[in-house]
Amino acid sequence: MLLLLAPAAIAASDIAGASDPAGIVRVPHSWIVVYERDDDLRNREFVVSRVDKTRRDVRVEREVRTLARLVSVTYEMPRNIRPEEVINHYLNQFGAGEAFSCRGRACGRSNDWANHIFGQAILYGPDINQYYFAGELDDRLLSLYVIQRGNKRVYAHLQVLTPEDPVAVDFNREMVDQLSSTGFVTLEDIRPEAGGSFSDEAIEQLKELAVDLARVGDQEVFVVCHLYGSQSADELLQSAALCSQTASEALGAAGGPDLKPFAAGPLLPRRSGNVSRIELVLPHRLEHN
Repeated sequence: MLLLLAPAAIAASDIAGASDPAGIVRVPHSWIVVYERDDDLRNREFVVSRVDKTRRDVRVEREVRTLARLVSVTYEMPRNIRPEEVINHYLNQFGAGEAFSCRGRACGRSNDWANHIFGQAILYGPDINQYYFAGELDDRLLSLYVIQRGNKRVYAHLQVLTPEDPVAVDFNREMVDQLSSTGFVTLEDIRPEAGGSFSDEAIEQLKELAVDLARVGDQEVFVVCHLYGSQSADELLQSAALCSQTASEALGAAGGPDLKPFAAGPLLPRRSGNVSRIELVLPHRLEHN
């Protein structure tokens, strides 16, 4: 719950012509500093993953493309409000429609979000101070980016897309469908940590995926963990063994396929860059491709 503010913290005025997105209540005493509304149906990109930069190119691992109308609003918060209060204020309104969320460095670089995704330098701050949410609200696609800048000012950026036709964002089902059709899928949003462990959030994501993965039946699926770092190959392989075993246990929470942990460590590099990751492989399907 947000704290009551002293009179000195009363909000400044919104910029001319600005208003809140329909059905979404702003943080008390915050004000709009950037506003865009486009009622034309245009091709829009809705980001549902972390953002990475490879050399000079900013790369979005997963996004939804749809014809939609756009409302984009950036709020500045009154002083003495913590980012967590802002995040909770909005998440309490969004319900259970989450498709993706990240926090801190797990989101990528704040500079890439601010300048390349949103085109607003005012949203740039320390990477550790950022939060991103993407999900569905009624028939709309909604994203929230919260950042506390180095000067301690907190900003919340809301982007609401209203597609021409309803869009379902169910990437767990899409990943399982890809595994079933191609025999191979990378869990792009779930990254193992150094030493082969996972954050509590990543474990929950794996358990949620387990429900859809159960549709594969009793087929044999390998859970492959790739780990990179400054340690020796033997150490990375040992950590990858823990990683693949932990991921297999979480992915097996709903029954389903026969999961086989496999530790790849640093031994199967990618040309596009060595990124620690989890992959699922369905060997029987690969034999028929």
